[in-house]
Amino acid sequence: MSSSEETPAASVASALFSSDDTSLAEGFRDKVAALHSFFDRDKDGFLNHSELRGLQLLTSGEEMNVPTYLMACRSIGCDPQQGISLDGLRLVYAAEGSNVEDDYSKVFPAKGEAKASDKEEDDVLEVGEDGVDIST
Repeated sequence: MSSSEETPAASVASALFSSDDTSLAEGFRDKVAALHSFFDRDKDGFLNHSELRGLQLLTSGEEMNVPTYLMACRSIGCDPQQGISLDGLRLVYAAEGSNVEDDYSKVFPAKGEAKASDKEEDDVLEVGEDGVDIST
């Protein structure tokens, strides 16, 4: 392989983070961005423990404790105090075993390809410490 050819890993990374709208990963990027925006309640650009916990609870039905959150942040190079960035969530969904299509359809079941910005803010699930919906 010449030095001008991309490795498979570099090609995937390029597609995930490219701003080129013709990329094959455009749908992936849009869905991850919609999920990130939907759960980023404080709109600071990062998913803190509570926000990521809401995403996991809604999509998998499983609780996310603080040690798991800390491990997830560290494994993708995000500061746990700040939270998981959009690029960090892209890395999470690019990992084997993750499926952005499934999670997107669980969060936006009736919207199909709609974006999170089309949802009413009242539709956002907020989860309290005991795993109960406290969004109302």
